[in-house]
Amino acid sequence: MKIFANFPVNNLLRQQQQQLKQRLQQQLQQRLQQQLLQQQRVQQQQLEQQQVQQRRQQQQLEQQQVQQERLQQQQQL
Repeated sequence: MKIFANFPVNNLLRQQQQQLKQRLQQQLQQRLQQQLLQQQRVQQQQLEQQQVQQRRQQQQLEQQQVQQERLQQQQQL
């Protein structure tokens, strides 16, 4: 009789374990999603920084070109 009495308890334990597993999986997925989001934010910031650097480089290039043109004009004089 004891064996039969244990059946509902075993079922209950199994259900609880299953629920716990599911909860843990959900938490894990949430953490992973948060990490992904953070990585994306960081990548976005890096991209923006690169764009700023490129703009600065472009400006420097343009300034150099202007200086070279002035130099050439002076040399022609």
